[in-house]
Amino acid sequence: MTLANPAPQPSSENRVPFVPIGATCAIRPMVSLAGFTSYRVGGPAEWFVSPRTLEDLQACFAWATAAGVPVTLLGLGSNLLVSDRGLPGLVICTRHLRQTQFDEATGRLIAAAGEPIARLAWKAADRGWAGLEWAVGIPGTVGGAVAMNAGAHHTCTADLLVNAQLITREGALQKLSPQDLGFRYRTSVLQGDTSRLVTQATLQLRPGAGADIVTAETRACQERRHATQPYHLP
Repeated sequence: MTLANPAPQPSSENRVPFVPIGATCAIRPMVSLAGFTSYRVGGPAEWFVSPRTLEDLQACFAWATAAGVPVTLLGLGSNLLVSDRGLPGLVICTRHLRQTQFDEATGRLIAAAGEPIARLAWKAADRGWAGLEWAVGIPGTVGGAVAMNAGAHHTCTADLLVNAQLITREGALQKLSPQDLGFRYRTSVLQGDTSRLVTQATLQLRPGAGADIVTAETRACQERRHATQPYHLP
């Protein structure tokens, strides 16, 4: 994926160095995006923020709406090429939105948007729950997996999703079913939609044949992925 937009304007003498958002983060001007993508290249975001809580995320959207600037969403930045000209408006990086709740009695898993989906695959395997083995080779977040219906080895996110919680630019929360999301092969109605953002997803796993077996299957998926798509290389 390539992001190319008109270059951000240089910060003026009157531009504040940062805009505090809540108690845990701040919106900063002219932040280089090279360190936030797997290719390690790219120009600056006119404004950049990495919220840690849902409340901070709501405040970020409110700020962007009040400022009248576009919003670009950024997860782990895998396979993302940003123009050297940079990106205008506010770039919201979700990688600090991490939290999981796992019901080991039912296999119901709730994960925040910034949680790496590969990490969830290992968590599930350690507990003997199956269904996420394929995700161990996906270098992205839960939010991205929902938006693009990520998948591998003849399965995909839509097969496991119970519902997804989203936040709109107006700060309202929505809970959408797989049918609402209009899943198709490697896409959903959220693809390219910057008016709302996945905040968390609820997944339903299935009982596996034991933690050792599921872990072995997960490791095999990882090895196949590394052999065919060495994503540790830029």
